[in-house]
Amino acid sequence: MSKTMRILPLAGAISAIVFSAAASAATVDFHGYVRSGVGASSEGGDQEAFQAVGSGSKYRLGNETETYGEIKLGSELYNKDGVSFYLDSNMAFSVDQANDWEGTDPAFREFNVKAKGVLPFAPEATLWAGKRFYKRHDIHLIDFYYWNMSGPGAGIEGIDMGFADLSVAWVKNGAELDYYETANDAINKRDAKQYKLDQNILDIRLENIEVSENGSLTLGLDYARGNAVKNLDGFYHQYKVHTTGPDKGKLVVENGKYVDEAKAFAVDADDMDKDGYMLTVEHTQNNFFGGFNKFVVQYATDAMTASGMGTNGQGFSKVDETNLDGDKFLRVMDHGVVALGDNVEMQYVAGFNKMSFDAANKKDQTWITMGVRPVYFWNDTMSSAIELGHDRVSNAIDGDKDSKLSKVTFAQQWSAGRSYWARPQIRAFVTYADWNEDSKGKIGGEAFVDETSGFTYGVQMEAWW
Repeated sequence: MSKTMRILPLAGAISAIVFSAAASAATVDFHGYVRSGVGASSEGGDQEAFQAVGSGSKYRLGNETETYGEIKLGSELYNKDGVSFYLDSNMAFSVDQANDWEGTDPAFREFNVKAKGVLPFAPEATLWAGKRFYKRHDIHLIDFYYWNMSGPGAGIEGIDMGFADLSVAWVKNGAELDYYETANDAINKRDAKQYKLDQNILDIRLENIEVSENGSLTLGLDYARGNAVKNLDGFYHQYKVHTTGPDKGKLVVENGKYVDEAKAFAVDADDMDKDGYMLTVEHTQNNFFGGFNKFVVQYATDAMTASGMGTNGQGFSKVDETNLDGDKFLRVMDHGVVALGDNVEMQYVAGFNKMSFDAANKKDQTWITMGVRPVYFWNDTMSSAIELGHDRVSNAIDGDKDSKLSKVTFAQQWSAGRSYWARPQIRAFVTYADWNEDSKGKIGGEAFVDETSGFTYGVQMEAWW
């Protein structure tokens, strides 16, 4: 028998095994999101992004400078007699889009199991556990998640209450903070050690409360509590105070115009067991001028003002002892997408966010944002867009100076369909932004460090599926 004749039966057997395994394997759902492109700045160098100091987000069209992606794989692993189990996963990545080869470690954003039909008292509800994006509420125009309780957790969602759907979840996030064995080590930031500060959140929501034709309410209560390890008493943190000027003795949150001095204070784990809450009321009006409108009011205290737990975006990037107690925020936002005739669709946002930093002895910050993005459709694949946005943040710089930024982007777009939401999309863009003198050197990166205005241009793609 020739070598070829001996290989053919073996290849056939392997193929039969492979196809048999494929036939018995679960169907895999493939979803995701990605954006990437190329750009440059008028002052030379790579494309820079324009964002007001202290703002929670930026107007994103022609103003994103990274390659970012999410790859979601999921599968229904069991479905019998009205009971199903679904496994979901999501790996995300982000690079600078500066070179051909850019290595990065993926972030495991989601790994969870959802079980439906397993609760006798609520067969319509879903029992879940694991890491997940949990009921996120966002504004695409500015890529801002104003209600975002994502993270590791567990819960029950979609219990039919007759007048509303009830969901209850326990989610957790945390941060690593530095501490020192002596006050002298703290002042000099020497031999730092880390400890984990967890924040546990109970999220309760009533959704789909009908209040009018095509109008509904969502009500939410989020209760959070810090959970620090108890063996930290006697160790030290570092902090800074102003030593001159009208703010003498006050904490330095951002390096400011006055001379500051490093000091140490003893860690008290009980100070980090503070709690807080956030109340959310959101009204959704569907069939609103061919689209939708959402009006949102949120109020939060103490532990629920930390970034990521309501995403205040007002100066804190993570959970720490300074925003577990004494802080408050109020948010009022209105946003939506409407159709203006047969050939134009527009997204819009207007927002007011006020953050109080009582624990840090810092002046209140108020972030006001207003913007629109109308899109004109030339045909089923080509469109033109203009995005206008303005942000103003009070007391964002040195604790007493405002940051103001206005931005406009023109984009020519090619999309897979005639819709504001049609993707994939390829867009060529030009962006112009200007900002106030007090923001000089803090907006636009290295290219615009000595400027108060600037141009960027480029081509970007965006897709979700």
